[in-house]
Amino acid sequence: MLAYRRQPAAARLRGVVRGYQERTGVLSGPGVVLPLTARPNAFIEIYTATPYWADVGSGFAAAPDAVIVGPQTRRHTDLLMRGEICAFNIQFQAGGLNRLLGLPMKEMADAAHAADQVGGATLSELRAMVQAASGFEGRVAAAEAWLSMRMQDARPRDSVDQAADILRRMRGAVRVDVLAERAGLGERQFHRRFTAQVGVPPKLYARIVRFDAMVADRAREPSRNWAALAQEHGYFDQSHLQRDFHAFAGTAPGGFASPLPIIRA
Repeated sequence: MLAYRRQPAAARLRGVVRGYQERTGVLSGPGVVLPLTARPNAFIEIYTATPYWADVGSGFAAAPDAVIVGPQTRRHTDLLMRGEICAFNIQFQAGGLNRLLGLPMKEMADAAHAADQVGGATLSELRAMVQAASGFEGRVAAAEAWLSMRMQDARPRDSVDQAADILRRMRGAVRVDVLAERAGLGERQFHRRFTAQVGVPPKLYARIVRFDAMVADRAREPSRNWAALAQEHGYFDQSHLQRDFHAFAGTAPGGFASPLPIIRA
């Protein structure tokens, strides 16, 4: 069994960071394979115990002890968790990594990199601070100390960042032309800037946000059926739901792997 903790970011950081998550426990035997579906947000994950093993189609290989992962538009990675687990995760707002580190997010989409290779010394410093901290609260404090330092040089929040936040809050149920007009941009310019700052085009981002929200609701209430969830999240019919499941999870709803058993600590 794994314990799972989460905490929202401090108010001063929420324009860049959504919050922090940590998964801890011990998995004996062969371990557990976790398929990764499409997800809209980028994150940094730091391991203070046994790193996960990742398979992107060529077999499992040990992950670095700190990884930076961009938004994902499809399922292409499986994770193997075994042994002692302590995975600390910093979840970024859409565009947050672009604001904080100036990363070209279009190049980060559907990719994961060793954090030190992408962010150099600054992410090496984050990794060292988090790994030296004690307990979940200590790791959050270490991450927020590093983030506060980086925020001094962050790109100012703009209308594209605001549009991405609206899409997330509305679970994708906003027309892109309305967002472009609200941002004061033509649709082509909005599309280009959104993709550069967030990593994926706005219409695709909206679809992934909706799918991610539906899967999260199912994880909170595993007894709920997909048909009811789909209707709540704006899917027109069964074929519409099936299309997004195959695109974002690589399977039909009936073949979707249940979330790992978790104790919320």
